[in-house]
Amino acid sequence: MGKRKKRSWGLIIITGALMFYIGTVLVKQQAIMNSQRQQLKQLEQNIEQEKELNEKLLRQKEEVASEKYNEKIARESLGMVKNGERVFVDVNQ
Repeated sequence: MGKRKKRSWGLIIITGALMFYIGTVLVKQQAIMNSQRQQLKQLEQNIEQEKELNEKLLRQKEEVASEKYNEKIARESLGMVKNGERVFVDVNQ
């Protein structure tokens, strides 16, 4: 019977060590999963921000390509006028 008790204590110690190891692995895995969930959430927010920026840039692109915008820039920045238009200059300014 002495050998049997020694074996059972050895088995208990090995089982306890194995359970402890499995527990620590599970805790570490949970921490990694939480970190990855946080990273995923941040990436989803970044994607949403980039989509909004992309939509804004597409609207600006359409605006810049319009004839009305080109005319506005030509008049304001370049001082151009249409044929037959008269330009009045306020001398008081």
